[in-house]
Amino acid sequence: MNNRLGEPQIESQLKSAVYLSVSRIVEEEISSLDGNVSATPTFVAALVDLVYNQLINLGEDLESFARHAGRTTIDPSDMYMVTRKNSSLMEALKAYEKSKN
Repeated sequence: MNNRLGEPQIESQLKSAVYLSVSRIVEEEISSLDGNVSATPTFVAALVDLVYNQLINLGEDLESFARHAGRTTIDPSDMYMVTRKNSSLMEALKAYEKSKN
């Protein structure tokens, strides 16, 4: 297993949490569809791997942006840098941040 997090137990717990969340979302989406639609365990596992790897890459990017700015803590500006090429996503994140303040 490629251990980019450094701790096998943390990586295992994170992947389990992602699996649980993705599985629930898939179940909810399938139940909202008309017809006889299902998701195979292979599909769910592939989707979990995709989401997990994207989350790891996102975390690495956020850490890099914070480090580049001379900080040890990630803040919203780092997320805005990640989403800078998707203006609608960046605006949605800014609106969410504003609603929380």
